[in-house]
Amino acid sequence: MAGRLEGKVAFITGAARGQGRSHAVRFAQEGADIIAVDVCEPVETVGYPGATRADLDETVRQVEALDRRILASVADTRTAGPRA
Repeated sequence: MAGRLEGKVAFITGAARGQGRSHAVRFAQEGADIIAVDVCEPVETVGYPGATRADLDETVRQVEALDRRILASVADTRTAGPRA
């Protein structure tokens, strides 16, 4: 049985853990393939530790375990261009 998002691609920021990971996994359960990005470093305005590359790799593992495709990248969506 096809999921509600079969044939769709979801673009998810903050995908390494927390709500971002839960959205990636849920959308994959519904049939979507995933594009996942996360900054994977501390953010100066946030009072708790940032996600890590290992966290993003775990999101990849969980989505792939659902037999969905995922493209994951470390990226900072707060900037408009290449990082200096």
